Amino acid sequence: MTDLTPYPGLRPFQSEEDYLFFGREEQIADLTERLQQHRFVAVVGSSGSGKSSLVRCGLLSQLQGGMMVGAGASWQIAVMQPGGDPLGNLANALINAELYDEDEEDIEHHVMATINRSTNGLVEAVKQADLEENANILLVVDQFEEIFRFHEAGQKGEELAPDFIRWLIHAVKQNEVPIYIVLTMRSDFLGDCARFTGLAEA
Repeated sequence: MTDLTPYPGLRPFQSEEDYLFFGREEQIADLTERLQQHRFVAVVGSSGSGKSSLVRCGLLSQLQGGMMVGAGASWQIAVMQPGGDPLGNLANALINAELYDEDEEDIEHHVMATINRSTNGLVEAVKQADLEENANILLVVDQFEEIFRFHEAGQKGEELAPDFIRWLIHAVKQNEVPIYIVLTMRSDFLGDCARFTGLAEA
C-alpha cells in the first residue's frame, strides 16, 4: 500500500503534479492560446473552482514543455499574491524566481526601489535581472482580488494599488522584454476592475 494520493486537499495543484492533473485539457489549451495572443490573461471563477490549479499545474506545465507556439520552453516564472504588501511581494516573487543574485546586499530594497520608480518599473526590474538566454518571464498574480481589499484599507493602499496595476499593464504593452502576466481572481470581484484605468480593457 502507498501513501500517494491524487488529491492535494485544499491547496492548489503545483506544476510538478501535472501527472495527477487531468480533465481540463481544453481549458489549458485555450488559456495557453489566449496568453500567446494577449500576454495578459485573467482566470476568473468562483471560490474553490480550481483557478490556481489550472494556472500553477496546467498552464505552467504547458509553457515549460514548449507548448506555446513561438515562445520556446525557456520560462522564468514568478508567483505572488498581493496580500497587504503588493510591492514587497512582487519584488520577492521576482527574487524567488531566481532572477537576481539572492546574496546581493539589499537586493529586496533595490528591486522594490526600481519597480516603484516609474510606470515602467516592472519592466526595468526585469531588464536588470540575470535572465537566461531567450527566456520569457511569466508573472502569476494569484488571488488578484486582494489588490482591491488593499486599495480600500487606507491611504497607502489608495496610492499603491493603482501603481501596482499600472506596472502590470505597462509590462505587457512594451516589446523590449517578453513579459507575460496571468491573474487569478474570484468572479464576485469582477466589477471592481472598472475602478482602475485600463484594467478592464487589458
